[in-house]
Amino acid sequence: MVVAITGGIGTGKSTVLEIFSELGAQTLSADEIVHQLLRRDDIKRQIREEFGDDVFSDDEIDRKALAGVAFSSEETRRRLESLLHPHVFQEIEVFIRQHGEDVVVVEIPLLFETESEYRFDYTVTVKAPEDLVYKRLEERGIPVEEIKRRLSHQMPLEEKIRRADLVIDNSGSIEETRRQVERIWKDILRR
Repeated sequence: MVVAITGGIGTGKSTVLEIFSELGAQTLSADEIVHQLLRRDDIKRQIREEFGDDVFSDDEIDRKALAGVAFSSEETRRRLESLLHPHVFQEIEVFIRQHGEDVVVVEIPLLFETESEYRFDYTVTVKAPEDLVYKRLEERGIPVEEIKRRLSHQMPLEEKIRRADLVIDNSGSIEETRRQVERIWKDILRR
């Protein structure tokens, strides 16, 4: 059984992934795969060719600078995604094969944007109200203008909710979120 977790920035996808891990799922984060990819020499070379030296610091990719360039326009964001996404999905497929007997839960923020939901048995969208999302992201040190810019590049949360098989409301306490994840986990195990 392979489950995808998605949702908007700041909705709590990583928290939900962590709870699934505590319950016994084999878990993987697409964002973590991207962080690993950005350390690979072949990817660094492609990023340098595509976006130049300004996104590097001491021969390492400066993720903040890269995000600034990538989110500056739809076209540059798509160029970065087309470079990284094939590698991300390749890593996800390898992980799923390695854990074929287990329940695998993958956090993939751009699940619906990449039209990749067909790869998974279930899709779960994590939701939270916009004011709470802003509060969480500001607490992480992300400026309001940056939050607005990132949100503008994502599919509206309402659309992700509409397209998902299941929804987790992460606007309450961690205990409330955990109860929702536990219900889904029990349902998965029954299947």
